[in-house]
Amino acid sequence: MRSVVAGHIRLLPTLLVLLWTLAGAQAWAADVRELQVQQSGDATQLVLDLSEAVEYSVFVLENPHRVVIDLKHSRLRADTRRLSLRDLPVRAIRSAVRNTTDTRIVLDMDRPMNPSSSLQTFAGGAGHRLIVDLYDLDREVPARGVRQHTGTTAIASDSSSRRNIVVAIDAGHGGTDPGAIAYDGKIFEKEVAFSIARALYERIKSLPGFEPVMIRQGDYFVRLQQRPQLARQNRADIFLSIHADSHSGSRAEGVTVYALSQTTAEDENIRRVTEKENSADLLGGVSGDTSLRNFEDDLALTLLDISMAWSIEQSMSAGSHILESIGRVTRLRRDVPQQGNFWVLRSPDIPSLLIETGYLSNPNEARKLNSPDYQRRLADSIAQGVVNYFYDRPPDGTLLAWQKANNQGPDREYVVVRGDSLSMIAQRHNVELARLRAANNLRGDTIHVGQKLIVPGGGPIAIALTAAPVISEHTISRGETLSGIAQRYRVSLASLRDANNLRNDTIRIGQVLIIPSS
Repeated sequence: MRSVVAGHIRLLPTLLVLLWTLAGAQAWAADVRELQVQQSGDATQLVLDLSEAVEYSVFVLENPHRVVIDLKHSRLRADTRRLSLRDLPVRAIRSAVRNTTDTRIVLDMDRPMNPSSSLQTFAGGAGHRLIVDLYDLDREVPARGVRQHTGTTAIASDSSSRRNIVVAIDAGHGGTDPGAIAYDGKIFEKEVAFSIARALYERIKSLPGFEPVMIRQGDYFVRLQQRPQLARQNRADIFLSIHADSHSGSRAEGVTVYALSQTTAEDENIRRVTEKENSADLLGGVSGDTSLRNFEDDLALTLLDISMAWSIEQSMSAGSHILESIGRVTRLRRDVPQQGNFWVLRSPDIPSLLIETGYLSNPNEARKLNSPDYQRRLADSIAQGVVNYFYDRPPDGTLLAWQKANNQGPDREYVVVRGDSLSMIAQRHNVELARLRAANNLRGDTIHVGQKLIVPGGGPIAIALTAAPVISEHTISRGETLSGIAQRYRVSLASLRDANNLRNDTIRIGQVLIIPSS
């Protein structure tokens, strides 16, 4: 095969033409006829007059501070160079074509701002207007609703047509493949992985704007190559494969998260191109299907390289969010995502992660992994990491993207714990400190342990973690009885027997008992 780099350079014009063709018949649907920026009361107001209604999103970026407006299938006809920005917080306005048919307008700001937007149509369908109001952080953003303007009928953007973010959850092994086996020979990786995956499914299912999919729904084996294919068939936005680890010793512990390695990605891309005539490999993920069979080898490899690089970059970002969340409930073996060679991570169009939830070869960790309470707690932390990742990078057309662009979302209740400060809580939940004060009628920043706070919508959903299970050990001394030990630790005698596989109450000096959570 010819040099990949040289092939990429030679085929760049062809690739651009191809990408234009793939955009297809979606020509520009709307012109931005006029663009104005002005001060309107407490807000800096951007007004865009449009020839047609458009799908749009508004979001903010930091370092430096920017407000970004993306307009689907549109082109900018207005001349932004003549706009006067004197006495406004907008330093400059830039624009560019995005995805060949979309328009991106960027406002460079001299300070952070909160955007609020609405789309309007003129009577008789004579034209449309997008209004973006920018408020200082210490100003309350008015609730979204219908705007009243002379000669117009307002249409507030809504969430009714926004799709859910699909999370594919893959429980490792299954059926005749037990995976790793615990130190005592009684706990199988396939069962632990399925229990955690199921708990993760239930948690994701409870979150508005998210939809979970189980790759295997029972104790049976699914071929490794088929697992990412099932995720693609369900239009997954992310693929999570749940596993448990093992080691020759008994001391290894902690969670590890893996993304695909770049070397494996390059080998996989070459394999896909070599076998493309006999395979059904697709690109596009949630956005659509593009068969590799339609392209010459060099061009197919170029497309795969671009797509796989994106997939790995997104996987590493998602993995970082998940590790940060898991690290609050259990020990991490590695605090950054690792990269390895795993079949299930080889999707070029879906961010994919393999999560090793702990070591079954470690007795203490194996007992935790076999605990339903700990499984739910671990699943909740994974779900929180997924939510945080997608809040940072919400896919176009999703409910979460709409909520973020419009400062929408459910209010949440938070109970103050020792060590909290109001500013820390605001930062943790991605809300402005002034907004948190206002939601709770606070005049200052004084809070106390046990106080219930309302966290207003606009940040990522905060998942309440279940209490951590307490699993400890007790070494029997002379004169002790099983019933006395149960009473001492405030656990039932039956649960103490079950935790230690005891058929009766006979114990011996020096014997180590597992004390289950009460």
